[in-house]
Amino acid sequence: MSNKPEKDLHLPLSRVKTIMKSSPEVDAVGPEPLYLVTKCTELFVMDLARRSFINSHNSLDYKHIADVVQEDDTLDFLREIIPRKITVREYKELMARKSTKANPDDSSETSSDEESEENSDSNQEDNQEEQES
Repeated sequence: MSNKPEKDLHLPLSRVKTIMKSSPEVDAVGPEPLYLVTKCTELFVMDLARRSFINSHNSLDYKHIADVVQEDDTLDFLREIIPRKITVREYKELMARKSTKANPDDSSETSSDEESEENSDSNQEDNQEEQES
């Protein structure tokens, strides 16, 4: 290794060392393993960003990274950390489907006034989300 290998790194060695030492199995971190883990982390992040950028047709957003993570089985360890985003409406529909599966005996009939009120609330929430984006 060269005299100052950290010059070709972009991540701070001290931060990576802190993360490595946060593991209960790790007592001490030598300079060579620290450099290798830092360099591998940088290469991994660059590869993930590059693949997300290519798949998104020359733009990069959280959605693009989440899509790559969800589609690549080798990245399944990141699926809970980088999930796909869903709208409030999609979440409510998902929860409604889960509750009907869990309680098939319950009737899911609602009055038309309640349905129109729920649709109005969902539309307002969706509009708020779009304005925030």
